[in-house]
Amino acid sequence: MRIATRVGWKILVLACLGGGAAGKPLDVVARLAPFGLDFVRGDRAVVTLAEGPRSALYVNGWAGRVYLVGVPDVAEDDRGQTLTYRTSDGRRARVELRQVEEGAIQVRFTVEGKARWERLGVALEVTADEGFYGLTERPTQGILHEFFPPRAAGFNLRGQELWLYVLPTHALYSPFFVSSRGWGLYVESSWPGVYRFGRDGRGRAVPTRVTIEYEGPELVFRVFAGETPLEVVERYSRTVGTTVLPPEWAFGPWRWRDEVWNHPTFFDGTPNTSPFNAMVVEDILMMDALGIPCSVYVLDRPWAGGTMGYGDLSFDPERFPDAPAMIAWLRERGVQPILWLGPWVLDALREEALRLGHHVRKRVPYPPRAALVDFTSPEATAWWQRLLAPLLDLGVAGFKLDRGDEDVPDGILLGGAYADGTSYREGHNAYPLWFARAAYGALPDPANALLFVRAGWVGTSSYAVAWGGDPAPNAWGLRNSVIALQRAAATNFPIWGSDTGGYTGRPSREVLARWLGFSAFCPLMEVGPTANLAPWSWAPDGVRARVDPRGYGFAPRYDEELMAIWILYARLHDDLRPYTYAHAVAAHARGTPIARPLVFVYPNAEYVDVWETYLYGPDLLVRPVWEAGAGSVAVHVPPGAWVDLWTGEEVVGPAVVEVPVPLHVVPAFARVGSEVTGLNLSARWAEARALAQSEPDLASLVRQGRW
Repeated sequence: MRIATRVGWKILVLACLGGGAAGKPLDVVARLAPFGLDFVRGDRAVVTLAEGPRSALYVNGWAGRVYLVGVPDVAEDDRGQTLTYRTSDGRRARVELRQVEEGAIQVRFTVEGKARWERLGVALEVTADEGFYGLTERPTQGILHEFFPPRAAGFNLRGQELWLYVLPTHALYSPFFVSSRGWGLYVESSWPGVYRFGRDGRGRAVPTRVTIEYEGPELVFRVFAGETPLEVVERYSRTVGTTVLPPEWAFGPWRWRDEVWNHPTFFDGTPNTSPFNAMVVEDILMMDALGIPCSVYVLDRPWAGGTMGYGDLSFDPERFPDAPAMIAWLRERGVQPILWLGPWVLDALREEALRLGHHVRKRVPYPPRAALVDFTSPEATAWWQRLLAPLLDLGVAGFKLDRGDEDVPDGILLGGAYADGTSYREGHNAYPLWFARAAYGALPDPANALLFVRAGWVGTSSYAVAWGGDPAPNAWGLRNSVIALQRAAATNFPIWGSDTGGYTGRPSREVLARWLGFSAFCPLMEVGPTANLAPWSWAPDGVRARVDPRGYGFAPRYDEELMAIWILYARLHDDLRPYTYAHAVAAHARGTPIARPLVFVYPNAEYVDVWETYLYGPDLLVRPVWEAGAGSVAVHVPPGAWVDLWTGEEVVGPAVVEVPVPLHVVPAFARVGSEVTGLNLSARWAEARALAQSEPDLASLVRQGRW
């Protein structure tokens, strides 16, 4: 990249963003006074870094904004240009412009004497009708937002102000967003930042303005471009590192419960004569008898001895008698056991961590008297990894990495730093990445193991896949999970699943049924915890049901319809495993997400705010049903010929069609001519109904058990 021509206050920067053989590249024009950048394709500005008559870059402090003023000194080298300005309060500022990989333009902005409380910012001029996507998995700012549903919030970020600061639950974050006009912006920083899309700092609408402000000593960002938003996402993913490729078995159906009590009897009163945990045995035997495939079983906390069922990182013999034999039994049946892990240690391990200095030096309020492991320390990381080796030697196939988004130090008031010198404030967002990287390093054979995380930052997906925890067990939790799938896809977390049915309580029959259908069309289908129940041990809506160490506190009921719906969608998900895996390979190789919002592939105005309908891979069109009591839903059918997998009827798009949705139906269409057009869902439903008609005799299954 070099200066080609100077005309008055403009510099023409010869640069190529995107384009190539498939389309026209962008020209980048740098304005000197005031500073700004125009990204132009042909005669059309795609996006502009500018703020009216003032510079696009600024400093925001207690006294307000400080801008770059005057004409800069310009220096050029073989990597780009450096512009040296004065600010309106007399400080020196530097703006470095570089062309970097994936055809992106990198901007580095520094100001001498920047105070800790000041934020460096950039303003962009955008069109009033474009959409913005990415940044967070959660649909809007806040914690456990499903309990106070943001009825206006959707996939599009327009109108929102977001603080890029990792919060508990729905905790995937990335300082990247993409526009429906085919450009994206990535901030290279783990410091907290604030993004405003079409609004100012006082909440007033400014439809043609986006502003970004960051803490930290410098503001460094990259602007990408592509023919479609999907291409921009691919370029970003390749820049930061594409997703890990888990084993093929990860894409089959999963099962888990929040607490696996070892009751003396199973749900129906049958004595547990097996040598293993009652709930695990019940799940495996019943699913097998009903024809429900299961490739992964997740053992959540509490599973160990000591405080909170996690204190000594060894199996609790009362809850899991003969754990080594149980793990071998699961693996013999083709079920991979995954074990819950947190980033902190308790009891004697806590005392050892404190003695060795392997902890983050802050008080952890929950769990009490826990020590958060400092994963920036090589010694602490190696010590923690050695604690996991005996579990992996038993045959545990991987770990569920939870709580990396909780009780991580902030440092805003008291300061502090990790072992490698990273301040607590700068490292708050990065901690989930360090947690995942440390766990990955413990795996003796990462290609045949699995890590999945609740919290993630840039780079986390290079080590682990993700799940959206902890959604509420209601229609709004399901709605937000449909959005979260697509938000995750936009931010380089393409292999994603959710707690089917929600996490924080028992879902209604309707919510669980609808969620099972949605999860079948996610890369990961993990069914649980469903309030520690299953459709073969369900309680009618409105009945208070509780499972505790003493057993079931109600009379379980076999729900034939729910059971059939689980059979239908688990088998469908399993049959889609080769299709999903093929697109996981593409995500790993090229950065192409598996779930694709329509606007990413068809960047047309009518799809800017559409999220209810999405593409699952290139050839499946899906419209999950989240609305309570829905009798029919509208499906946006994009250009091309599509076949309804329930009726066999062909639809030619673009079109919007109304589809009836009885409880078992998720509208699904296949691209005509693709490999998935043979998925006859009506025939599959009839088969599932037949399999669910007869409740299995658990006592007989236990007698026949191969222990």
